[in-house]
Amino acid sequence: MRPAATLVAAPAVTAACGGAPRYVGSATCAACHEAQTLAWRQSDHTRAMRPATDSAVQGDFSDRLLVHYGDTVRVTAREGRRMVTLAGADGRPASYPITHTFGAYPLQQYLVAFPRGRYQALPVAWDTRPDTAGGARWFHLYRDEPIRAGDELFWTGIAQNWNFMCAECHSTDLRKNYIAARDSFATTWSEIDVACEACHGPGSRHVAMERTILGVKRPPRPGRGLTVRFDERAGVTWS
Repeated sequence: MRPAATLVAAPAVTAACGGAPRYVGSATCAACHEAQTLAWRQSDHTRAMRPATDSAVQGDFSDRLLVHYGDTVRVTAREGRRMVTLAGADGRPASYPITHTFGAYPLQQYLVAFPRGRYQALPVAWDTRPDTAGGARWFHLYRDEPIRAGDELFWTGIAQNWNFMCAECHSTDLRKNYIAARDSFATTWSEIDVACEACHGPGSRHVAMERTILGVKRPPRPGRGLTVRFDERAGVTWS
């Protein structure tokens, strides 16, 4: 898994308004939209997906065990890595390292890397609410159902595949890049989380239009040059 492109710093964006719009990255947007950037950085959008670092992981990995219809899931931390031990696609227990966190509130899920570019979501998640609200605990996503290996809802199956089912809504400029001949993925993104352009669309034309063009300073106009506009209520009144 790798980024689709390196983020472009604000001074380096000199693209003309013509051509296909490009993703320029939240660092470019921040140059003019400081207040919005601050609000975004404090939002769950920035925590939609992150590498499983100490600051990102909220779940308790201090050797916890969850039993679900006779199947056990154990989460531990070993040698600086967070691990999960549970039945794999063949039904036999195996240990897997956690690579990414997925979401932040009211629950956080975790991803495991598999061959051929696949990432799978675990069948257990961490309830990130405080314990006074019933949270701070591990729970199974299918609480009332025994999900066995071979079932499409089993955690290694297609319904729990990050590339196919989850990725598009949690990262920016996501490209699944499924390769049918090899039954594999080469999934890419420009930003790992839900950044500005995930909703507003690629911003290169907007950046170019808002800068000095042919020596004439254009007055700011929100949304100019963006492929997505959030002005559907402009001029609308409700009786």
